[in-house]
Amino acid sequence: MNRLKSTLLIGALASSGITSASAQSTVTLYGVVDAGVQYISNVGVAQNTGAAGRPVSYASKSRFGFLSGGDFGNRWGLKGNEDLGDGLAAIFQLENGFNIGNGAFGSSGTEFNRQAFVGLASTRYGSLTLGRQYEAITDLLESYGPDFAGGIGTYPGDLSNFDNSIRINNSVKYKTPLYRGLTGEVLYGFGNTAGALNTKSSFSAGFNYVQGPIAAGAAYLRMDNSGSSGNTWAGSADGNFGSSVTAGYAGARMVQIIDAVANYTFNALTVGANYGYTQYRPSGVSLFKHSVSYNSAGVGARYVYSPTVNVAGSYTYTVGQSVGNNASRPRYQNVGLVGFYTLSKRTSLYVYGGYQHASGSTLDAYGNIVDATASVGDVANGSSAGSGNQIVVRIGMFNKF
Repeated sequence: MNRLKSTLLIGALASSGITSASAQSTVTLYGVVDAGVQYISNVGVAQNTGAAGRPVSYASKSRFGFLSGGDFGNRWGLKGNEDLGDGLAAIFQLENGFNIGNGAFGSSGTEFNRQAFVGLASTRYGSLTLGRQYEAITDLLESYGPDFAGGIGTYPGDLSNFDNSIRINNSVKYKTPLYRGLTGEVLYGFGNTAGALNTKSSFSAGFNYVQGPIAAGAAYLRMDNSGSSGNTWAGSADGNFGSSVTAGYAGARMVQIIDAVANYTFNALTVGANYGYTQYRPSGVSLFKHSVSYNSAGVGARYVYSPTVNVAGSYTYTVGQSVGNNASRPRYQNVGLVGFYTLSKRTSLYVYGGYQHASGSTLDAYGNIVDATASVGDVANGSSAGSGNQIVVRIGMFNKF
């Protein structure tokens, strides 16, 4: 990715009072702009107001329109590095997500919603950073998981966070230096609750091994929500309850995720397998009354046909526990495909396609047991189907800077 160093930024940033501290310091401006069009079938359109004992009735309607961030989430950011000597550096990163279609913040009222941290990095001892950050699943596993076909190919609703739906606020993270292909990481997010250290806290740890044609790893994420006074998420970790797959668990006392990946590359072909386990534990105010877990597994492949053309695909299968007496277990099958045509090192065209079939029963946002509905990968979050089937097609381009 081409970047503009601080020597080129001084003039542009001078009006803000930002300048380079010394010849040994750099500030890097970077980003991605991504836009296209999308077709999504069977979007659930509510026909009534829901409540406990009164599920929402949905009409399924297709939608075709403009798309912001079809492959990459639109973003711009600043990275800083100050050489302190003896292999030690002070670092920072600020990253904002936005909608290229209307210019709005990616998260309303949050300027640096993607990342915001500062810390120290050592070539010998690793890095220690503090702020709003990704956890171990995103840092160590995402590149080797069901994301072969991007957000369209990941588990329904991004159930196991393989497509970086979750960031951790108020966090401290240590990442080891690379040693013979092995990297480890541990993170703790403070709940900042008086008299209770663990309330609303988060914890994550994991490792990966990347050497030659082999890539493998595993990670764990625990998110606490015990301080919530209602059926809402209020932990230090971002909640992920915007799909029909996860909507019924917003009041969970705790969410635990365990993920694992393994990839192997044969010349131009990369193949991989992945596994995810997600568990929701209830509190006294949750709309579900016993722990519910989901198991997901997937396979994927990527083929580099030429320097300008590559294609990839994935298949995932997810099954959850029954959400109530005599309720059938929710099941989801998801297929994703993608093709890229590279125009330069910075610019590519892409086409995505995805299909999901859902069956069984799940919980809605009011605690009612309802038929499970499709929600392709995590790209349909907020646009889940009103039935058990959904198709998504995307065409677009991105430019990195």
